[in-house]
Amino acid sequence: MGIGDYELYRSADGATAPLLSVVVPEFNAASSLAACLDSICGQSFADVEIVLVDDASTDTSLAEALRYAERDSRITLISLRANSGLGMARNAGMALARAPYLLFVDSDDTLTPGALQAVADRIAAAGTPDVVMFGYEWSYPDGRLVPDPKTNELLAHAGPLTIEQRIKLLRIIPVAWNKAYRREYLIAHDFRFPTGVYEDVAWTYPVLMSAGSVVTICRVCYRYERREGVGILASRGRSHFDLITQYDRVFAYIDTHPELEQWRRPLLDRVAWHLPTVLENSTRITPEDRRVFFQATSAAVRRHRPPGYWPAGRLGLKIWLIEHGGYRLFRVAQLLNVVRRRLRGYRRGAC
Repeated sequence: MGIGDYELYRSADGATAPLLSVVVPEFNAASSLAACLDSICGQSFADVEIVLVDDASTDTSLAEALRYAERDSRITLISLRANSGLGMARNAGMALARAPYLLFVDSDDTLTPGALQAVADRIAAAGTPDVVMFGYEWSYPDGRLVPDPKTNELLAHAGPLTIEQRIKLLRIIPVAWNKAYRREYLIAHDFRFPTGVYEDVAWTYPVLMSAGSVVTICRVCYRYERREGVGILASRGRSHFDLITQYDRVFAYIDTHPELEQWRRPLLDRVAWHLPTVLENSTRITPEDRRVFFQATSAAVRRHRPPGYWPAGRLGLKIWLIEHGGYRLFRVAQLLNVVRRRLRGYRRGAC
């Protein structure tokens, strides 16, 4: 977990390590950093350190971070000398974390009240789980709070998850911030975030696949702040091609860990959902790049589909169309599917 070139502004006080480390990477987050840090520093559970990593901000973020570090002795603050990206900033924070368990909070998001206490209680009840997964909600500019609908269905388990239950977690978006991680587990497997965007894909899936024990909390602990025009989901351009590279990294991880072979098929199913979803989003892929992105998606499916694997139903047809059909045929099939869904909805409404 290399840390790179940085300047240490302040180290957290305390001779003994707390239970939880919260790693907060930030870059030009002056408008949101205070709310983020207030949500962490104000938690009822106080046995925590906060590792704040400024990724060479050019606004007033570092000054704001320094003000918080001077007020709260639990904060370690470093500033990277060169902007390195979200994944590298997280890696730098991990290298300084001291607690047995760590979490990630992005600087434009917040923790819900009582979140860290819920995580600490779950760790105590479960022993030493490698991963603790919890629920999250979307916060919209108009004040709406919308919990992820899969939380109640997939996280309501009293004991450690079976492999089959873990595979179902692939239906939850692959993000780093909806989990707490046992630090020694991460070190033992040398888990690090890769370069590029969509870095959470190449982090989340190997971490979930390799964990000896995964437990869940059926509770919203994290609030993902949706801001118009902010973040990778709001950007448009070829950076989204990195998603294919990140999935290549996940399959390469399986290739070097044959004991994880049972994950290959469900991961291919996930690819068949995720890549076309990005392709069809006009705010991400430009019209000029859509055919090229489809061709790259088709090549990825050909690389990673297990021999003879064709799931039944619409999923199998979708995988076949991606692998063998041209972009025009795929678009026609997608449009027909949209018409089918709308007709089904109309008939239900008419009844």
